Amino acid sequence: MRRRGGTWAVGVGLAVVAGCAAPACAQTAAINVPAAPLSAAIKALAEQSGAAIGAPGSLAAVRVRGVRGKMPVAAALHRMLRGTGLRAKAAGPGAWRIEAGPKAAWPAADGIDPPPGPDIIVTATKQPEPASRAALALSVADARTLAAIGDAPDASGVATILNGLSSTNLGSGRDRLFLRGIGDSPFDGFGQSSVSVQLDEARLTYDAPDPDLRLIDMAQVELLKGPQGPLYGTGALGGVYRLVPEKPMLDRVDGAIRLGLGTTAHGGMQGAADVMANVPILPDRLAVRLVGYRIGQSGWIDEAGRGPNVNRGESSGGRIAIRAKPTGDWTVDLVGVAQGARIADSQYVEQRGTSSRAARLPEPQETNIRIASLTATGPLAGFKVTGVVSTARQELDVRYDASARATLLGGSAPATYRDDRRYEVANAELRAARTDGRVDWLAGASLLVADTNASGDLIAPTGEALRILRFRRSVIEAALFGEATYRISHSLRGTLGLRLFRSAVADERREVASDAAADRASLRGSPSAALAWQANDRLLLFARIASALRPGGIQAAVRPSDQPTRYRADTLRAIDLGLRWQHPATGLSLDLGLFTTRWSNVQADFLRSDGLVITRNAGFANNTGIDTTLGWRPDRHWTITTGLLLQRARIGSGVVTVENPDRRLPVVPDVSAHGEIAYGFEQAGWAIDLGARASFVGNARLSFDPGLDRQSQAVTLTAASITATRGRWTLRLGIDNILDTRANSFAFGNPFSIALGEQNTPVRPRTSALSVRRRF
Repeated sequence: MRRRGGTWAVGVGLAVVAGCAAPACAQTAAINVPAAPLSAAIKALAEQSGAAIGAPGSLAAVRVRGVRGKMPVAAALHRMLRGTGLRAKAAGPGAWRIEAGPKAAWPAADGIDPPPGPDIIVTATKQPEPASRAALALSVADARTLAAIGDAPDASGVATILNGLSSTNLGSGRDRLFLRGIGDSPFDGFGQSSVSVQLDEARLTYDAPDPDLRLIDMAQVELLKGPQGPLYGTGALGGVYRLVPEKPMLDRVDGAIRLGLGTTAHGGMQGAADVMANVPILPDRLAVRLVGYRIGQSGWIDEAGRGPNVNRGESSGGRIAIRAKPTGDWTVDLVGVAQGARIADSQYVEQRGTSSRAARLPEPQETNIRIASLTATGPLAGFKVTGVVSTARQELDVRYDASARATLLGGSAPATYRDDRRYEVANAELRAARTDGRVDWLAGASLLVADTNASGDLIAPTGEALRILRFRRSVIEAALFGEATYRISHSLRGTLGLRLFRSAVADERREVASDAAADRASLRGSPSAALAWQANDRLLLFARIASALRPGGIQAAVRPSDQPTRYRADTLRAIDLGLRWQHPATGLSLDLGLFTTRWSNVQADFLRSDGLVITRNAGFANNTGIDTTLGWRPDRHWTITTGLLLQRARIGSGVVTVENPDRRLPVVPDVSAHGEIAYGFEQAGWAIDLGARASFVGNARLSFDPGLDRQSQAVTLTAASITATRGRWTLRLGIDNILDTRANSFAFGNPFSIALGEQNTPVRPRTSALSVRRRF
């Protein structure tokens, strides 16, 4: 008996069992346990669920999966142990023991046979559900996947590991995102974005570029692919890019600090630091979580007469999140975010394969964003009610060498063009959901107000400024939306969604001597329908039809004698066929999607001869493709993932000429692929993870405009990392762009000189980074 007691030293004492009756322990609990050695994982699971869990000391170092979501303890243990060769057996009311067993032997516990699928809960659908049951095209990068990219990943890093996401390469806070081949233009015009960027429930953009929030202390990143008009309204033609930060924990103090140092080939050194602190103010009632960071960029572009590394810069920011449980099951989250990025000069060159360029006027850029949101969720009269109020303010201050077009703009060379913009988005939403019974439904109302203010000045060397452009736009969008899922049978369910909205646009633009102003209001709807067959816990088949649109606007005259012109609303309709399959005995999983889209009255930004941007309808477009991700986890050590996207995004009419037969949509490639491999093991008390990844992005065209039909190069990037964790310490060494390629990832940099010659944006050279992290 003494030996038996010593064997079960790893676990939670029976004192826990005394406070946990069997019915209570069989109920679902909110679980958030990161991937860790078994000893740490079962301790965290026991604390969160109230169950008693034990394991032999010989299994303490076995590394198990992370588990996140609301589920019974049986389901959490099943997911945690999948692929390890271990199993959980009931040892009494609310008590479990872990033991070695056949890999495929997963007996039911408490009458529950938990699904073997991925332990990822998708929140972007506004009714949280496991990814394995979501009847729409999506991809998710969890915290472990994000950590494999780097200590402070960004959207461009996410694009290398998730199918369908594309980005321009102008610099932090200035890039435009595209999903599923819905590319309209790379230029910084005033057309509404085709991707809705979200931070949890807060909408960040309307017509602004991606703010490029650093993904520090993020739980996961979710991509909803294809039009999401019913749930997200205008501007979600390509889909939704949603950031899900870690939430404050009400029951424990937690903290971490990380310091990093890196070096970039053909560049210099850069440092980075971030800190996180989670502090309960009132146990189980009120907690605050703080995040702060500062990330350096050494620069890698050399310029004649100004020296090396002219595009050096830095990003810094922070987040404060307050979570309260004021009464019952209600949860209130208050979040504030601020980030700023400053880059001393642009990052394009004239010749491919180089990182140096001729002398020009400095082109610094500065971007800032501030976000505030308040979310309250809880039960009311039998419904789950969610209320959200959020605001985001984004600022861009960018300068270009405009000497080549100064005369056309009414000035003289040399001259700098200053592009100064202020974007504000305020959003309020109230929705209610119910999931008991044969019909699951969601209904709500929202109000969005988006204001854009921009000015453009031509600045002479003396400092004298000539006003070139003044742009103002205000959008008010009020909507009613809903979605209902009917369980036709045990395995078959159908979903219908609809959004009815009224969008009012007040648009004003002045260029040189041209004035234009207009007000436009429209009442429109965006429907969706889906049919899903859940054959079993391993296989899901679905078909979905959905739509989204962007409202029209006004375009000022190019010449004083011209009349202002309007551009029409564009609409995207898509059909998706999807399959999700997994086989826990072999560790294989497959996510396969076929899609086709019809895009009418495509809105796109074009460059005028003077370097300014206009918006107009480009015609009709189609995109057809296949999107697949294959995963394999043969045992507890290895994880292998591959992804491939093949698409044919083509413009059908409107801007294609005989001289310019290229019908590809801008920016998005026909082919992209990625692969990741990870190996984890224990050595001398250290948990070590080795990782390697590669991504391929095919070449793409720059613009519809025949005069700017430039192409980027196909880019292959490779990276590797080693992470070692022992106790509270984590060491990481990562190398990005191992082969040090200088491929041209983006054929654009300056709108005032692009017509005069080539412009190329090489990818960041080989970069090595070492970091040390300490938890408290």
